[in-house]
Amino acid sequence: MTISRGELLIDLEALRHNLDVLTAQVAPSQVMVVVKNDAYGHGLVDVTKAAVESGICWIGALDVPTSLSLREAGISSPTRIFAWLLDPAEDLEPAISASIDLGISTVEQLNTIAASSAATPARVHLKIDTGLHRNGATPEDWPELVARARALEDQGTLEIVAVWTHIAEADDHEDSLSIARFEEAVAVAHDLGVPSPLRHLAASAAGFARSDARFDLVRFGAFVYGLPPGDGPSAESMGLRQVMTLSAPVSVVETLPDGRRRASIDLGFADGLSTLAPGRIGVAVHGRRHPLIDPLEVDRAWFDLADDNEVAVGDLVTVWGDGSAGEPTLQEWGDATGTMSEELVVRLSPRIPRRVI
Repeated sequence: MTISRGELLIDLEALRHNLDVLTAQVAPSQVMVVVKNDAYGHGLVDVTKAAVESGICWIGALDVPTSLSLREAGISSPTRIFAWLLDPAEDLEPAISASIDLGISTVEQLNTIAASSAATPARVHLKIDTGLHRNGATPEDWPELVARARALEDQGTLEIVAVWTHIAEADDHEDSLSIARFEEAVAVAHDLGVPSPLRHLAASAAGFARSDARFDLVRFGAFVYGLPPGDGPSAESMGLRQVMTLSAPVSVVETLPDGRRRASIDLGFADGLSTLAPGRIGVAVHGRRHPLIDPLEVDRAWFDLADDNEVAVGDLVTVWGDGSAGEPTLQEWGDATGTMSEELVVRLSPRIPRRVI
């Protein structure tokens, strides 16, 4: 018998459901779907097309190459694609010509835009650092950044589309301070001639929970895929559905010399499974959970059968899913291995086949 390595099942209906929930939660603010890291391992083009078909007008692509690949895949205007991780030496002309919105933090980046040979004005989102220190102009440098952008706007070189920032989304008090700093930066921009920019600050956690963090646009990443924070509410309690299921058939069933019975699947740490998983989390077969046990091998994972005599080679093993058939969820996996569920999905190997439904 030939045993497959398993598959990633991507449920786009669950993704569309999540988009409906998130859009309703933050209305009248708009939603940006963040698709960095191959849409958190779910498939960049498939996810983006599903989002656009669901009425999403903003896509967060992280960088210019990803943005351009989406344009090449047919994601055309009026869908806005936003890139904010820019190489200091990057030629921005292709992005400007493809109508990619650019997250701008420095005067040097504005000067790069000014030196571009693009025939159309660049669409820029000016970023203020409100405390996370993930790019963004300092409050001291902010007026200079805004003034330079306004001068280039007057010249027809660019259009100031938005003012934005990142916040930590880890502490309510610090987030409140970030929101206040952001509002101050928007006021400074207004005084310098930017009357009504689009404002965006929050990602998944703050956007879902805090109405004062939503402004005009919320950037949803992990929540789109039904991946809640490890120390927060469950996906189910927020009305979200996990989009990804990882499964594989049983490849070996054996009895050890001491009488213990175990079985394996042909997925291991080379496929992205955590080496911390054995002894902390299990898998499910026929709706019954079995604990993972050592050793987790490069391309094989073992689980204990105990007194279960019904497991056979070829039976389907669910590593994680939405929990509806007794299997652990990604949130459970994250809690058990001391990480975030989104880390588990982005480090999965591309050699695992993906099936989209």
